[in-house]
Amino acid sequence: MQKLTVHEGSQNEWEIAYYLFGNTKSKNLVFMIHGGGMDSRESAPYLSEILYDEFGNRSKTFAQIEQGNYEKLTNSILKTNPDTLICRIDLRNHGESLVDGKMDTRNTSLPLLADDTAEVLRYVKTKYDIAQIEIVGTCMGCLVTEYLLTNPKNRDLYESVLAVVFNSPLSTQFLAFPMPSEKFNFSKYQLLMNSPDGTQFTKMKGVFDSKPTIEELMQRPDLHKEFASLNIPTQIFLGYGDRLLPYKRAKQLADEMKQVNPSIEIIKVSRSPEKVIDQDTIIRKMISKDANHCLYDPKSSYKFISKATDFLLPYITASKEQNV
Repeated sequence: MQKLTVHEGSQNEWEIAYYLFGNTKSKNLVFMIHGGGMDSRESAPYLSEILYDEFGNRSKTFAQIEQGNYEKLTNSILKTNPDTLICRIDLRNHGESLVDGKMDTRNTSLPLLADDTAEVLRYVKTKYDIAQIEIVGTCMGCLVTEYLLTNPKNRDLYESVLAVVFNSPLSTQFLAFPMPSEKFNFSKYQLLMNSPDGTQFTKMKGVFDSKPTIEELMQRPDLHKEFASLNIPTQIFLGYGDRLLPYKRAKQLADEMKQVNPSIEIIKVSRSPEKVIDQDTIIRKMISKDANHCLYDPKSSYKFISKATDFLLPYITASKEQNV
């Protein structure tokens, strides 16, 4: 682990932890940005079983993945392409990017997270003389990527990006204009907008929301289309049955991006059927196609890792060939 001080000398000064894997002499960099409440490993519990007893009572069992998605993706890429360099970061208030080992209530807006990330990415790019970059984002990390690459001051970084992979991407539109049917997000939005002080730490450790954050999101409801207009080759993974970001809404947003950039590849992921005691066919159908947000269950994770590696391979290989 290494740390870089960002926004040095300002009220937003912070030490951001980052981790390097692979070949530091490579001209190619794969840069991974985790989701809210996670860290550079992208490791989380997943729903492993839904059980029904003889009376129809339902219970859930959760399991912890042995290796996070970004750990597995790192290993998968380096197994095939040992000559590339991989960088994973902990966003502020996540992982090892804390203040004196604790969370800090200063501004953690998405544009600021993007500025932090740009500083780390630019530092690594300059220090190791990187020519080409691929970015992988998950959930909130996708929004951070969009804010970063659509910012004119980061044109030097944008011009080096060959490809992007998005896993379960959130959007400014989804967060700023939730629908009542999107129960989790809508409830959180109502709580935030009606809270006396207009601020709230979410249940996801490390993510700090405020009314100004929502107002920020409202200013750019089409950020996902702004990103698509950059015409960067992009692969998007959507979980069918995602509880946080309903598949129908996620697909709508992804389709809007694809209309702007037809080269975007959209991949639908369904998870393994859970063990069910009750044999009722309707119940089985209801839960058999459920994928956790960010695809942490073994089947969804495997599909994400394998397809993301295959997608990134030609860009990493192209860079390697140019360096010979």
